[in-house]
Amino acid sequence: MTKTMEWEGHKIEMRIFFSPRLLMIATDTTLAVDGKLVARKGGLGLSETAAGWFDHRGGEIRSELQVRGNRTAFTRIPYVLRFNGLPVSVGRLKLEGLAAAIAVWLAVAGLLVLLALIV
Repeated sequence: MTKTMEWEGHKIEMRIFFSPRLLMIATDTTLAVDGKLVARKGGLGLSETAAGWFDHRGGEIRSELQVRGNRTAFTRIPYVLRFNGLPVSVGRLKLEGLAAAIAVWLAVAGLLVLLALIV
């Protein structure tokens, strides 16, 4: 579920989700401002920082969306959103696509079991 907020006239959207690459093991973290993607970071873990820039009142703002997940907080990932190094929002993002990731993992596991039985 995309988390949205307003900041000084801008609509901010934050999202973390399982990515379809690498058998749904990877995640992507994205940050959009006024509907425009300004930062995206993908990886094999639940801890990453997506950084980018956006225009604000004639200047540029450096944005950082940092997520730090672990096994105890697997579906609600803690985050910190910073603009120019200052915290703007702190909370938790819901990790999207868990059902699809589990379905892919189960399908691959089933295929491996079938292959093992055939051999």
